[in-house]
Amino acid sequence: MRWPAIAGKTAGFCRRNLGTAFRIAGFCLVFWAFVTGGPLFPLKPAVVAAAATGLGMLVAFELMLREAPQAWVLGSMLLVDATIGGSYLIWRQVQPPTPSGPLIAANDPSPRLECEEKPQAGDLVMAFGTNRVLGKGRGPFTPLLVDDCVALKLARQGGGLTIQAFGYAFTQDIAFHVMDNIYEPDSALQLRASRPDRSTFLLLDRFDKEVLYVRYLNPQAVRIRGRFLCGEAPQAVVRDDAILVGGVRINGVFLGQHPTKGHVCATIKAGVHGIAISGR
Repeated sequence: MRWPAIAGKTAGFCRRNLGTAFRIAGFCLVFWAFVTGGPLFPLKPAVVAAAATGLGMLVAFELMLREAPQAWVLGSMLLVDATIGGSYLIWRQVQPPTPSGPLIAANDPSPRLECEEKPQAGDLVMAFGTNRVLGKGRGPFTPLLVDDCVALKLARQGGGLTIQAFGYAFTQDIAFHVMDNIYEPDSALQLRASRPDRSTFLLLDRFDKEVLYVRYLNPQAVRIRGRFLCGEAPQAVVRDDAILVGGVRINGVFLGQHPTKGHVCATIKAGVHGIAISGR
C-alpha cells in the first residue's frame, strides 16, 4: 500500500473520530474538576462512582452514535460499572487494616537539635518548625500553646505515643478533639483522620491538606505540623522549616502571614507547657 493511501485512511479515521476525541477530553476535564484540590485519583466511593457513571455514559453515547443495538448500549454501561465497581471492592478487600492504638516509634533520624541541653535516655524531643521542646519523663507533655489555647498533648503509654489535640473555631468553641489517637468532631466539619502507617497520625481537611500531623520518629523524637487556631486570632501554621503567624483572613484564606523567629528551645516536665506562640 502506498503512502498516499495510508495517509488518506489515517486522515479519514481522524475526521470520523474527532468528535469522540473531544468528548473524551471533555469527560477528563470534568472529572479533573471534580477531584481538583486532592490527589490525582483519590480512591473514595464517591469518586469511583462518579468515574464509573461518567465513563459508562460516555461509552453508551458513542455506541448510540454508531447505531449499535440497544442491548449493546445497556450492556456496555453495566459492564463498565461492574468492572470499575468490582475492581474497587477487590482493592478495598486487599488493603491492610488501618493501624489503631498508640503510635509506634519508627526508625527515622531525630531532627537537628541546636539547644544547649541535650536529651538523655528516656527524654522526648518534640520538634515543630525550627523550635524544639525537650520532655522529661513519660508525660503528658504540652509542647506548644497557640495564644491561650492548648493545641496538643503527647504522652507515652501502651508501648507507644498517644495524642490529645483540640481544634477551636472562631467563636472560641472547641470544634474537634482527638483523644488517645481517636478523632471526634464536636461540630459539622469536613475533616478525616488517617493512619498511613503505625507511626503517623494525620488529620486532613476536604482538600487533603494537613490540619494535624504527628509522627513518632523514634523512641526519643516526635515531629509535629499543622494549623492551629485560637479564637479570633489568625491561625498558626506549623511547618517543618517555620511557623507562620499573623495576617488577615479573607473568605477562609489567611493572607500576609509571617514566620516567627524560630530556633526556640524549652525543657518541660509533665503538666507544664513548652513554647507559647502568638497567632498575631
